[in-house]
Amino acid sequence: MLGLPRLWKRLDRSRVAVLLLHGVLPDADRSPFNSTGKFVSPEKLRSFLEKLGRLYRVAPADRVIESLASGRSMGSAMLVTFDDGYANNYRYALPILSAMGLPFTVFVTTGFVDSDTVLWNDRLEFAVFSTARQTVPRGLLAQDTPIATSRQKTEAVARLKHLLKAKPSSEATVLVGRLCDSLGADPASPKLDDVRFMTADQVRKMSGAGVTLGAHGVTHAILSRERPDRVRGEIVESKKSLEALSGGSVDLFAYPNGRPEDFNPAVRAELVNAGFRASFTSVYGLAGPGVDLFEIPRIPLDNRWTYLEFETRASGVLEVLRR
Repeated sequence: MLGLPRLWKRLDRSRVAVLLLHGVLPDADRSPFNSTGKFVSPEKLRSFLEKLGRLYRVAPADRVIESLASGRSMGSAMLVTFDDGYANNYRYALPILSAMGLPFTVFVTTGFVDSDTVLWNDRLEFAVFSTARQTVPRGLLAQDTPIATSRQKTEAVARLKHLLKAKPSSEATVLVGRLCDSLGADPASPKLDDVRFMTADQVRKMSGAGVTLGAHGVTHAILSRERPDRVRGEIVESKKSLEALSGGSVDLFAYPNGRPEDFNPAVRAELVNAGFRASFTSVYGLAGPGVDLFEIPRIPLDNRWTYLEFETRASGVLEVLRR
């Protein structure tokens, strides 16, 4: 397939590749939070973006949304986005992208700003990968689950995340807390600092540096699983908080988790009523003229991939080959 992604991208210039990242961590390959590859190393981020610059023109969010809304092609454009609002975005991503002169967008979970919060999925992964125990005791899963090897840990994390994402976020948080206790995970471990969130000052400095801020809810609740009043609060309050921090308008949103089952028409209606003009999913794909602005697909960057693997996905050629 060598060369095919680049050839296809030269032919298909009407669609935008929206890159989805979460955070940037040194030693990402050995991080206890990264069995799914969601955090990339600074070296990989810099290298990938340098190579992508030969194929794409990285554009700011406003221009991409305007182009998609009007149906005009931007010609091999790419939008770089980060979900959640980890402090490592400020520490590592901001210096790298600023030095390269590349615009990007950060979707901030506003209730975690200025807090010691750690997302339940990061706490779960840390507990499983740092414990000295050989099994996850039965409870969430139907039977004791072995975690003696790295592969077993990865499989256990995947099964537990799948189960917990089907529950309201408040319930998932409580259940993970109990699981962490059973595995002897230290809630005060300094290693958890790697996955804490930005301070208000860091958010303001991001905005002042020209970074586009978007909302990602207040508590990272999966909105399709919440009551209507909770959905409205997550959407409206996250917008208000970010606008107060940045001093500007916030009209972009990214669905927490972002799979098709994680949002619905009722959630969309609340976004429209609150004044948002677009929302991003984690559904794989490129965004072209005619895309639903409240279901914009993205291309994840997985730390486990080689550059060629990512380039192939970002080119859109896999969509063609699967038809």
